[in-house]
Amino acid sequence: MSKYWALPIAAALVLAGTACGGKAEKTETVDTSAPVTLKLGTADDDSRPGGLAIVQFVEQVRTLSGGKLLIYPVWEAQGHDVQQWDQVVARMLKDRKLDLAMIPSRTWDTEGVTSLRALGAPFLVTSDALADEIVTSKDLSAELMAGLDKDGATGLALIPESLRHPFSFGPALVTPVAFKGKVIRAAKSDLGDATIRALGGKPDDPVGDAIGAGVRDGTLGGAETGFVLSDTLPVPGTAAANVTFTTKVNTLVANSAALNGLSPENQAVLRNAATATLQWALSHRTTEAANAAAFCNRGGKIVTATPANLQALSQAVRPLYTQLEQDADTKSMIDRIRTLKQSVQVPRTGVATPC
Repeated sequence: MSKYWALPIAAALVLAGTACGGKAEKTETVDTSAPVTLKLGTADDDSRPGGLAIVQFVEQVRTLSGGKLLIYPVWEAQGHDVQQWDQVVARMLKDRKLDLAMIPSRTWDTEGVTSLRALGAPFLVTSDALADEIVTSKDLSAELMAGLDKDGATGLALIPESLRHPFSFGPALVTPVAFKGKVIRAAKSDLGDATIRALGGKPDDPVGDAIGAGVRDGTLGGAETGFVLSDTLPVPGTAAANVTFTTKVNTLVANSAALNGLSPENQAVLRNAATATLQWALSHRTTEAANAAAFCNRGGKIVTATPANLQALSQAVRPLYTQLEQDADTKSMIDRIRTLKQSVQVPRTGVATPC
């Protein structure tokens, strides 16, 4: 029987029973209202770590709401071959073209959000283990996301992804001299760009065919990325395993107006689903060692910088800390992360092996 006929016929039978003087049987009220739907945008596709977390979040929301709240991912929401890809998604969220988004924390400093800068401070968050401690600290993660409200966003969770290293298409990038004058591909971020400049490089964010062309003609010297994403490079190149700019952390965020327009029950579903997704990501993320081994199997080379090299790199970025710590809140968070770092034990699987 067609669903379009089932309800009218059922209603007619109830009315007929009443008209005959009989007592109608008690029936349960069925909620036939349509589910609430929301769009979640990302610059990733569904094969990347951020995309996999989104798939999990979508399922958590559906399950926790009993299907009454549904999330529809918008993969590569920025379009193809678009520079500042993450910023495009952030602005779509601000303009209510998206209800939710998965956006790297580094992205927000170009959009006027300063509270997340401690996560991108160079050579500070240098292990997944430390990133895990930060994102699971309710107080610290809440403070880091607090500034998102300046851009009309509300943070639901911080979800760590992977360590970020310099990958060279020539000599290994293990000293400021090696960086000098080299164009380094990096996702747009004011602090990220400043880090590469402080090391002597030139940040850029070429897209599409321009990346391969830059490698072939020698104008692109390297890239800032992680082993888990290194299969997207035009050639594997040489990675400096212990030169870790930072750990990429994604922000799972909602447009504040869209969030406030939901019922309290649906707001709670989103927050609980975000927490569950974070826990899923922590337990399902591939290790640094495994990702590095896969990189080696694709023909990549991994080297390590000497203690003297690392000291020179740290010295080069010291002026950035002077600037960052002029903001009292940022200084406080950097200090807290430094203290936390001293107590974190990095497992062997959290370290890449040279090859």
